[in-house]
Amino acid sequence: MMDSQQPEDGEFPPNPFLSNPDDVVGINHSGYNSHASDGFGMQSLGSVQQQLPMPVPPAPSSGEFEPSSFAPVDSGYVGSGTMDSSFSGAGGNNEGSARGGATNVAAEATTRGAGLFSNAQRCCSVDTYRAYYDVDTTDIANRIVASITMCNIPDGFRHNALGVNGGKGPDLYGPFWITTTLVFFLAVTSNMHSYLHADAKSFEADISHLVHALWVLYTYSFVLPGLLFVVFRCFAIQMPLMELVNLYGYSLIPYYGAAVLCLIPAGWLEWLVLLAATCVSCLLILRNVAGPVLSSGVSQEKAAIILGKIMGYHVLFLLAMKFMFYHHK
Repeated sequence: MMDSQQPEDGEFPPNPFLSNPDDVVGINHSGYNSHASDGFGMQSLGSVQQQLPMPVPPAPSSGEFEPSSFAPVDSGYVGSGTMDSSFSGAGGNNEGSARGGATNVAAEATTRGAGLFSNAQRCCSVDTYRAYYDVDTTDIANRIVASITMCNIPDGFRHNALGVNGGKGPDLYGPFWITTTLVFFLAVTSNMHSYLHADAKSFEADISHLVHALWVLYTYSFVLPGLLFVVFRCFAIQMPLMELVNLYGYSLIPYYGAAVLCLIPAGWLEWLVLLAATCVSCLLILRNVAGPVLSSGVSQEKAAIILGKIMGYHVLFLLAMKFMFYHHK
C-alpha cells in the first residue's frame, strides 16, 4: 500500500487511495485464506498451472532411480557409434544379393569346370570310341561303294550309308584307315611318278612325299571337319562332328583311282583325273551338308558363303595333290 499524506496546500483533489489510520484495524487472516481459496492466492495459481499440459517424463520401470547412460546410441543416421541392423537393412539385402550372385557365379564356374573335366575324361576313355568302331567288313564296304554311287543324292550317304536314322551311325574305323592307307598310297605312287618322268640313273626316292601326304591328308580328314564343325556351331547348324569326319574321310575314295591313273605319263590326263576325283568328293560333301545348312534358318547369303568355302577347300586340295605329288619338271 502506498503511504499517502494530506496535501498541505489543498491544490490537488483528495486522494481516493488515502488511508485513514482509523480504518486500519488489523489483518484478517481468515479473509486472506478465504480469498486464497477463491482463487486469488497461491492455491489458485497452482490450479491454473495444473490446467496446462505439462510433459511427463517416462517413469522408470522400477521404483529406483536409474542413472543416464552415456553409451553410444543406435540410430539410423550415419555417424559415430555402432551400426544398427535396421539401418543396414537395405545394405544387408544388397550385400546378401551380391553374395548370392557371387555364390551362383562360383557354382556355375565349378559346374562348368566339372563339365570340361568330365568331357576330357570321356575323350581319353576307350568306351567313348567303342561305339565308333562297332562296324564290320560289310558295313565298311557298303559305305565305300555308297561314297561313289550316292554322291549326287541329297543326304543319301548320311541317311542310307551311315544309317543316321536308326542305323549304326558314323564310325571312325573307315575314315582312319582310308586316310592312313592313302598316305602310303600317295607316297608310293608319287615316287613311281617321279621315276617314270626322270632318268633311271639320276632317280632318287623322296621320303618327303610321305611326310607331305601325312599332314595334307590328315588335315583334310580330321582338322578341316573340326573347323567346319566350329563354324556350324556359330551359325546354329545342327550337324555332329562325327558325321563331318565320315563325310570327309569317305570322300577320299575317288583319289585312289586318280592316284593310279596319274602314273600314266600325260600331263593333261593327270589334271583330268584329279579334277574328276575332286568333283566327286566335293559333290558328296555338298549334297550331305547343304540340307542341314539350309534348314537351320541361315540366310541364303551366309549359306552360299559356307558352301562356297567348302568348294574352295577342295580346289586347294586339288592343287596340293597336283603340285606336291604329281608334278614333274
